[in-house]
Amino acid sequence: MAIQKDGPNGAYIGKVGSVYGYVLNGQNIIRGKRKPSTKKPTEAMLLNRAKMKVASSFSTLLVPCLRYGYRELAPKGSRIGAVQLAQSHIFKECLEIDEGGKPFVNPEKVRVFRGNLNPPTDCLVWREDDRLHLKWSYEAERGSETYRINILIYDIDHEFRFHVAEEDVHKGEYSMSCTLLAYRKGPLQVYMGVVDVYTEELSDSVYVGLVE
Repeated sequence: MAIQKDGPNGAYIGKVGSVYGYVLNGQNIIRGKRKPSTKKPTEAMLLNRAKMKVASSFSTLLVPCLRYGYRELAPKGSRIGAVQLAQSHIFKECLEIDEGGKPFVNPEKVRVFRGNLNPPTDCLVWREDDRLHLKWSYEAERGSETYRINILIYDIDHEFRFHVAEEDVHKGEYSMSCTLLAYRKGPLQVYMGVVDVYTEELSDSVYVGLVE
């Protein structure tokens, strides 16, 4: 059974006869019933499926961060959402193949925040007991008095910590306790970016480094 919307010429959602109707990213879609393929997948097809699975798994953990970090590229009402844009970036620009022929995400290529502000430079991170210390450079510019630092820390097989507007970007250093250090399952990847707390504009993220 299908549901008709907006009169006889509107979209419908559900099955009518042998066709299906639904709305995808604001567009009305009508398609026939999909039939399972009887062809054996090629090596290229299998690799592409593996890439899609890896990109999806990576982005799934970071969904709250990616919704925030890609919001300038996908404002409300956009046909493609923020998470979908981030996943496309990961799939197209961040995947590499290991020695065993399996795809993996290179964390150094990932941009978890996207925007037009200038990002921090010369970023460093190191650990002292249960604390992380970050250091960076930023050249003051007109209007940057309201710029703060965003921080993302994740163990991709486990959990993440996302800290918004933690410190004035012009201070150039920051220290924080990090509970992930105590129970992480793998190395922690650290990213930084800039946010203007007045306009809510962002910079692209910078990969700071890895913490064992």
